[in-house]
Amino acid sequence: MVHASNKEALNIALNFFKGNVVLSLSAIAILLVVALLKQVPVVGIVFALIYPILSFAIQIYLAREVPRLQNPEEMEALAQRTKLSELFTRHLDIAAGGFLGFFLIITLLGMLFAGLMSASIDVQTAEQAMRSQDIQEMIVAISTGGALGTLFFFLILLMWLGYLMPGVMGEVLLAPTFMDAFRKSFLLFNPRFWKRTFTKEYFVLIMIWSFIVFFAALILSWIAVSILLLPVALVGVYFLSLYNAVIYVFAQKALSRG
Repeated sequence: MVHASNKEALNIALNFFKGNVVLSLSAIAILLVVALLKQVPVVGIVFALIYPILSFAIQIYLAREVPRLQNPEEMEALAQRTKLSELFTRHLDIAAGGFLGFFLIITLLGMLFAGLMSASIDVQTAEQAMRSQDIQEMIVAISTGGALGTLFFFLILLMWLGYLMPGVMGEVLLAPTFMDAFRKSFLLFNPRFWKRTFTKEYFVLIMIWSFIVFFAALILSWIAVSILLLPVALVGVYFLSLYNAVIYVFAQKALSRG
């Protein structure tokens, strides 16, 4: 396997992209169409579920080849022999399993957040502030009801889950079956898994990755504002997805050595 670093991850993603540009552009076009169909009333809900599964399937396709690589350039050959149908469907079951697990986790966290906020906020003051559209009163409702503590708690929780996520994603991407992918998503709440992330190799890999993703997201958000530059933003998002997939595998391998 190639050396696990952010530089190598970027090289692998770049080699896959340039190894078959038509493949990548076709995949981007399909994802764009599905994203647009999400806006259609009623049936848009179905496409809202399909989109992340298809995107996830691409990441899994790339990720499962990473452990076999001796150098990043080998990814070009893989891209050249990859068919568009294979890119989306070869690991569709695993993608669906991982998506279902994370969907349930996000739903549960959302319900927990809503419940704690409703219990800690000064509802009467908040309703009055909403009717009068008074921002100052809304701030008072949040601060006096203890909601600030809830917000701080969830901020810390999200930061911690964000640190764990690459390792968990690596486990999911390399899972052999639908059910394994589903179960491995819940490693986010496994204390024994947490302990495995307390290594220098994992920490450095994820910290550098988080900075790269943060600044890339800022730049892509700025570019996407312009219609003329939107295609560039779409390519950037797709490339970032490929890069993330490689990092997830590197993170999982770092945990295995931990």
